[in-house]
This record gives sequence, structure tokens and C-alpha cells, in this order.
Amino acid sequence: MRTFARLALTIVITMIITIGFATAAGTEEQGLHEFWTLDLEGQETTQQIFAPYELTMINVWATYCSPCLEEMPALAQLQKEFAPKGVNIIGIVSDVNFSNEEAFAKSIGTAKYIIQETGADYTHLLPSEDLYNLRLKDVQVVPETFFVDNKGNIVGETYYGARDTKTWRGIMESTLADLD
Repeated sequence: MRTFARLALTIVITMIITIGFATAAGTEEQGLHEFWTLDLEGQETTQQIFAPYELTMINVWATYCSPCLEEMPALAQLQKEFAPKGVNIIGIVSDVNFSNEEAFAKSIGTAKYIIQETGADYTHLLPSEDLYNLRLKDVQVVPETFFVDNKGNIVGETYYGARDTKTWRGIMESTLADLD
């Protein structure tokens, strides 16, 4: 009987330790911390890009994605509208081809052309290894949009698919209000 009691106690202690570790691992804040990348102009960018803003919308898009391109003018309009409220918008071009210099230049050229044509003149980042490991590896569809606070912590929900100006405005106002 003592052996059974000792075994049961060992199992209970093991379960408590396992649950404790799983809970602690689940409470780690997700976000875009400690990254390095380049923007489309070749300027180095780190997580410090979030610091001046209370909230930043991150819109992951691709040059081949019609819904992505259709919503970009709305995001440009919202960038101007929400900037005085401490909100920024950043795009991440997910389909840049890094296979060789010519393919890379063509990908960047296509992205810049789209940005110019859609008026989406907010900052657009390249998908670095850091960004991939922190968040982009989980992107299943484009556009995918999520929000971060001034430290790069993900806040609110992740949104799959494009939205119109009115819908994004409501989401942005709601997410900003949740930070208070």
C-alpha cells in the first residue's frame, strides 16, 4: 500500500509541475520583440519602430493578393486619420523573392509600384528571418492583420482577410480603447 501511495504522490507532483510549466509557458507575451529587418527603402528597422505609437496595425500582404491590394487605399486613409491618435500602420510584404539579386530587385520593384498605385505610403517592411521566427511563420493567409503596442506586444485579435475603411476604423478604435 505504501508503494501505491508513494507512486500516486509522485504522479500528482509530476502533474502539478507539468501544469505549472505549461501555464508559465502560455503566459509569455507574444509579439514582435528584438527583431531586425529592412524597409523597402533599405533602411534598417527594429522593434523601436513601435515605441512612438500607442498602437500599430501590422498588415501582412502579398503582391499577388487582390484583396490585399484592394484594401491598401483604405489603410492609407486610416493611417492619416489615426496618426494624431497615436496609431501607426505598417505593411509586411510577405512574398519578396530572395533567391537571387535579380528576383529580389523585381520583387521590390513590384511592391513599390503597388504602394505607389494604391497610395499606401505608410512603412512597408521586408520579411526578415527575425520577423519570420517571431510571427510570420504562423501566417496562413493574406492579408492577415494584427496589432501591437508600443513595446511590440500583440494586442487584440488577428484578422484574416480584407476589410473596408468603416470596418477597420471600428476595429482600430475598439483595439485602441482596450489599451486604456
